[in-house]
Amino acid sequence: MLRRDAFSLMRKEMMRISGNSANIILGIAGRRVGVEEGRALLSKAEALGLKTPQTMPEFVRVAVEETNMGFGKIQVDELNLESGQASVSITNSFESEPVASSTRPACIFTLSYLEGIFSQLIARDVRGREIDCRAKGDKLCRFTLVPEPR
Repeated sequence: MLRRDAFSLMRKEMMRISGNSANIILGIAGRRVGVEEGRALLSKAEALGLKTPQTMPEFVRVAVEETNMGFGKIQVDELNLESGQASVSITNSFESEPVASSTRPACIFTLSYLEGIFSQLIARDVRGREIDCRAKGDKLCRFTLVPEPR
């Protein structure tokens, strides 16, 4: 795992070299990590005898909250597997340091990670947005996720 300040330095260096393209790279990388984590969790669910994500809402909730990926304390606030909608909050997100340093949400990697993992766990392509962010001075980082229209 990288220390928080190492990720911050990485992001700054990417921004220096490639400008706002760094955010695109972080988004692609975050989604890829989330997809892979989601696949691993689905394999674990199958090994436990769970057949589909829709039959395992508690597994999805615990899997996301206990990913232990160092993103901060993740909590699934709302989860509706039938509609595919979710609300997630993260206290002390590694991506929102320093606190109150931005006018916009800053957790691009984390948002994309959540999109990737939920896309796998609910078997539908999911997109989200960060509605609160500690980097803006909010109490915590909060994300909403919804399936893309079919």
